[in-house]
Amino acid sequence: MLKSMGALGLAVLLVGGTAHAFSDGDVSRVVSFARTQLRKTATAMPDATWSPKASQSNGTWTTVRNTAPTAWTQGFFPGSMWMLYQAGLEPSWSSKADRWTRPLEVQKTNRQTHDLGFKMFLSFGAAYRFTGDAYYRDVLLVSAESLASRYNTRVGIIDCCDWNSAWDVPLVTDTMMNLELLLWAAANGGRAELRTMAINHALVTLRDAVRADGSSFHYVDYNGATGAIRSKGTFQGYSASSTWARGHAWLIYGYTMVYRYTGDARMLEAARKVTDWYLAHVPSDQVPKWDFDAPGTQRDSSAAAIVASALLELSVLDTDATRRTRYRDAALRTLDTLVSSTYFAQGTNSPGLLLHGVGHLPANQEVDVSLIYGDYYFLEAVLRFNPDPPLPWYSKLDFFESLHLLSCGNTGVRIVEFDVTPLAARQDGTVGYADSSTAVAGYADLNMTVRMNTDGYFDVRNGGGYAALVQVPYVNGQTYHVRLVTDLSAKRYSVWVTPPGGSEVQVANLYAFRTGAPFIDDLGKVSIRTSLTDSDFRVTGHRVTVGTLGTLRD
Repeated sequence: MLKSMGALGLAVLLVGGTAHAFSDGDVSRVVSFARTQLRKTATAMPDATWSPKASQSNGTWTTVRNTAPTAWTQGFFPGSMWMLYQAGLEPSWSSKADRWTRPLEVQKTNRQTHDLGFKMFLSFGAAYRFTGDAYYRDVLLVSAESLASRYNTRVGIIDCCDWNSAWDVPLVTDTMMNLELLLWAAANGGRAELRTMAINHALVTLRDAVRADGSSFHYVDYNGATGAIRSKGTFQGYSASSTWARGHAWLIYGYTMVYRYTGDARMLEAARKVTDWYLAHVPSDQVPKWDFDAPGTQRDSSAAAIVASALLELSVLDTDATRRTRYRDAALRTLDTLVSSTYFAQGTNSPGLLLHGVGHLPANQEVDVSLIYGDYYFLEAVLRFNPDPPLPWYSKLDFFESLHLLSCGNTGVRIVEFDVTPLAARQDGTVGYADSSTAVAGYADLNMTVRMNTDGYFDVRNGGGYAALVQVPYVNGQTYHVRLVTDLSAKRYSVWVTPPGGSEVQVANLYAFRTGAPFIDDLGKVSIRTSLTDSDFRVTGHRVTVGTLGTLRD
């Protein structure tokens, strides 16, 4: 993810006199909604061998078996959950993501499809990036070889598919996205030839599928014996001479991604060519019709989401400052539209994030619906804008669900600060801390705990029980600032609470860590736990900084 984008996202960009509304507040809103929607989706799936694909009018998803060899969408659901883990470092999301990632291992030897990048890199690739576990890496390397088995040396492309008897050796623009699996593998222990295959495929696609003006065909079919072009046209678009919006979005994203891996100037020029055509033809709200040349008004939010994510990356990678500004401006204008009530699914019965996506209109399949892949790229774009959003943490009944990871580097004397807002009049809520290596399963595993008790005031764990130097009452709907200073070596901590509009009050002075709690030498985990009702209080602005012994006693 592009860590530099968070600060830029705070700025108001003025281009052509238009102020971008998209902000960190929108990031928090989207990610918070995604947490709700993906949690509901995980519960709604029959089990982890099924994945969601498209919304239905009754508020449910159509589903796909993770073992289906030629289906292409199974990686987006676990990939989305890995992104939620990245956003909030909640172990519950890595656990869910892993639960839907591992069943996809059966696809690693699948040689029937060009879509292994969608299936495997978004799931296993994210898992390896966040965990470093060699198991995920090994699955990816096998998957890359399976994809490489479809490389046609005569034509110089990854043969997209076997199911259409009218084609001989076809490429489709979608395959540009799957090249990342080959490029990553070549850089992470796989054969160097995998990189060459990817570059060759990208160059042939540029030569034959991208028109001179920057528009695109969806497919090109070749004679496998001679390499000659048999036909060009579209499978999911309007006509052979039209430009299918999502197919073109794959090109924008794909060439940007290949440039990131290779630094090849030809890939940057290709990305510019297809992007500039898109920006010259997309409506002013930046959401294209499902096909640029089709009659009617049906838009495709999935294409817009793919392009928004790609443009945020291209706006960082491009070597020309004017282009960087223009591409970023277009990305933010797209996100402005996608978070509007027209496209954002909050408040509707959709199980997804974005409304008005189009899967395959000529076949009358998945038209004007939420699409799991549109949601994925929308969430990716939002987290490329700010990969570390200021997310609220809500209380959870389940201890594992209540956990958030901090850092194993939080040692010595540390200052913790956060705002807490009780959302119900009666509370039995705790904010507790443990070592990064502790498997928190109950209160006994938390060394330090600040509580809103059932008697209506704050208290703090002191050795074998709770106590407070001064009773600071809480009122639901009001926000209180908490400052905790801990000396991990001495196993002592002090706590102050600031009521709204009031002065800071010390409620604990050098209290002892919980009696019998596990060993702790770092501030590695925080639990936001309630024993009453999920989400009955909220924590925001949580931060940990280095302190001194003086701050422990001030």
